[in-house]
Amino acid sequence: MQQSNMIFDTGLKLSDLSSGVFKRITIEKEDIVIGLKNNMLYAFNNVCPHKGASLSKGSLNGDNIVCYMHGYEYNIFTGKLVNMKSWKKDDTWIEQNERWRYSDDLKIYKTMIDNEKVFIDLN
Repeated sequence: MQQSNMIFDTGLKLSDLSSGVFKRITIEKEDIVIGLKNNMLYAFNNVCPHKGASLSKGSLNGDNIVCYMHGYEYNIFTGKLVNMKSWKKDDTWIEQNERWRYSDDLKIYKTMIDNEKVFIDLN
């Protein structure tokens, strides 16, 4: 079975993006964060894989997006979870359920540039 073409024009030009600043766009009901860092484009789903918070409300820390809700950090290029904030109030504190801390990796999208226009692959 052949995959359908899922490449979309983001409506952005390369000149619309500046390093360290990201934009939030919606394509085909997908909420996406897109930006430029070290002259490399990145794009990821705006839903935090930990508890579903909007990552566009977070901030960049190097190559990581930091979720504003629980402080989880994901690499914007690989999508990997790279840092989990500790919730221990003190040494005697015990988590009730370790599944609460679990997180998948970030959903990353492939980006392309054609004639200064930024395109995204939603596959």
